[in-house]
Amino acid sequence: MADTRKGEGYHIVLVPFTAHGHIIPFLALARQIRERTNLTITIATTPLNIQYLHSAISSSPHNNIHLAELPFNSNLNGLPSNIENIEKLPLPHITKLFHASKSLGTPLRSLLSKITQQEGHPPLCIISDVFLGWVSNVVKVLE
Repeated sequence: MADTRKGEGYHIVLVPFTAHGHIIPFLALARQIRERTNLTITIATTPLNIQYLHSAISSSPHNNIHLAELPFNSNLNGLPSNIENIEKLPLPHITKLFHASKSLGTPLRSLLSKITQQEGHPPLCIISDVFLGWVSNVVKVLE
């Protein structure tokens, strides 16, 4: 049986906004939580942002910080090709990225369902960026 006091057997999912200035603090938060608990932590973001995070995460299989890709097609969302964060985005397209982030809802719902099926219960919590208000609607499905 899982020890809820230490978090063993439980999962936290972090969903940062797609900007390095948001992703880096979410990674720092994941590391702080991991240092203090036995929780499994997953950071869910777009494929290009996952590539960015790979270099920052230890390759140790015991670190329990995982990365989950949420498929994102910038072209389908009216953005330039291969743009998944603000760093390379022309200023006039920033609002498009905010609106396009809603397309991550279905893949996030699938990820949360997969975690729930694998672990027998939903994640302990989902921490999302303030700019991703739509995440609360995705999470309501788990309740």
